[in-house]
Amino acid sequence: MITCSIAKTEAGVVKYFQALRTSPPPFETKDLKIGTAGFCWGGKHVVTLAKDDPKHRVVRHSSQTLSSASEPLIDAAFVAHPTFIKVPDDVEAIKIPISWAVGEEDLQMKAPDIRKVKEILESKKDVEHEVQLLPGAKHGFANRTDPDDEVAMAAATRAEGQAKSWFSRWFS
Repeated sequence: MITCSIAKTEAGVVKYFQALRTSPPPFETKDLKIGTAGFCWGGKHVVTLAKDDPKHRVVRHSSQTLSSASEPLIDAAFVAHPTFIKVPDDVEAIKIPISWAVGEEDLQMKAPDIRKVKEILESKKDVEHEVQLLPGAKHGFANRTDPDDEVAMAAATRAEGQAKSWFSRWFS
């Protein structure tokens, strides 16, 4: 049996994004932007990346910068029905633009926590963000949706549009 946990997978996630940031881009660009989306416990990894921990920073590939300054691993983030988020600590540490989509009936991140997330992010004048609380949506709505559940499908469609719009804003 394979067991996964945040503690076992976080280093690999960080290493992957460090390699991505320091490698030559797969296409012609002078300013490669990197966005990441996380669902359920993948949302915890995205929030970790959005904290921009100085020990995770790297110098971009030489084709992407003339500077030797280290930079964040990502440029923008999206999470839907994230789990394992430590409110307020994880949220207070966020420094990268982030978009949240959370179900109103999510048992993993309950309404008081998401209200606190929104309050904390709104108090940060230097971090762009958005938080959408989706009526009637339960945990898993964005990637494990029952196609026969109209409420869940509407929430999934709305979250998909939210993610597309968010990343278009940062990468267009």
